[in-house]
Amino acid sequence: MKLIEAVNAYMAADEMSRQSWPYAMSYAIVKVKTATRDALSFFVDSERALIEGYAALDDHGNIRLAQGGGFIFKDISNARAYEDARRALCETEIEHPASLVQIKAPVEIKPAHIEALAGFIQFTTEEGS
Repeated sequence: MKLIEAVNAYMAADEMSRQSWPYAMSYAIVKVKTATRDALSFFVDSERALIEGYAALDDHGNIRLAQGGGFIFKDISNARAYEDARRALCETEIEHPASLVQIKAPVEIKPAHIEALAGFIQFTTEEGS
């Protein structure tokens, strides 16, 4: 599995965890978050280190942020190298951190959540295990 798939699963589960769900769905969401927490932490730390290598710093040594989001490059000619390095980070192969959980599909769910959780939750029309 690619690192970014685990990160996306965590982000979807985290967003979904802010809502009330039937027990089986809540349980599955918690399992996904628990299983992908280390991958998210690794990604955040690695991305931060990567940005620190390419970002301009302010007088206090903090990353200078752009108004529209993102950061300001210390040398804009390295933007492509940063994008390539970040893409490689996202594509890093990791061991799949969890077994597949099978649960009854909720009445409503965002398609982006189905996509992000596909490697962790199998939605069915019947209750599974």
